[in-house]
Amino acid sequence: MPQYFSRLFAGPSLDERPQETDFWHDRELSLFSCPNDDAGQALTAIVFKISRNPKDLLTHLRRIYFCYDRRLSEQLYAALLDLVIVLDGKGNSISRRMIQASQSRLHGPQYQDLLKIKGPEPVGNRYSLFSKGILGTRELVMSRQHTETQHDFLALANDFIEYSQLEQAMDVLETGINLHHDRPDLQLALLELYKSTKNRERFQINRQRFSDSGIVLDSEWLELANYFEGQTS
Repeated sequence: MPQYFSRLFAGPSLDERPQETDFWHDRELSLFSCPNDDAGQALTAIVFKISRNPKDLLTHLRRIYFCYDRRLSEQLYAALLDLVIVLDGKGNSISRRMIQASQSRLHGPQYQDLLKIKGPEPVGNRYSLFSKGILGTRELVMSRQHTETQHDFLALANDFIEYSQLEQAMDVLETGINLHHDRPDLQLALLELYKSTKNRERFQINRQRFSDSGIVLDSEWLELANYFEGQTS
């Protein structure tokens, strides 16, 4: 695991905006990058990892650096906002330094909104995970208790996601659901992958297959079906 500390946790006063070139060209930050030809799938995998483990700070930093490096301003705003929400006021120095270093890649109102310490939570966009009204907020506030044996398929799927192998992760989760009909956590993880990869066809095929097999599907399956219908209307 990369050691990430040289400029993030120590540096000039927060009243002084750090030089962006110095901050983002930190040698250790390059460890958070990935090949350009895998960029789209890599970002999807990073976002999915955060949705499963919102308090994984290193993955938040990886997402922020990824979006900054590729000049994805809307995705960068969402990544910074999600970090602020997850830290919940406990890491103002970290989040503020990240926001200040990202100023040139943000629109003016976005930058000002993110810097607000008091007042209402900034409005999220379609890339936000944890802002109000966005599916995924429950991942931040719910804590699931599982035994070690219950984690097998989910842990294996997360291993595939770690290396951006999302198709294999879906294969594992689909197999797990077939074997363990009473695992809503597997269903939820699979649904999040279907949505993040926009894989409507695979979702429809397996929804029908699971239903035909007598597997009780959670209400989130209908929610995602409605979501996909809305995307095509």
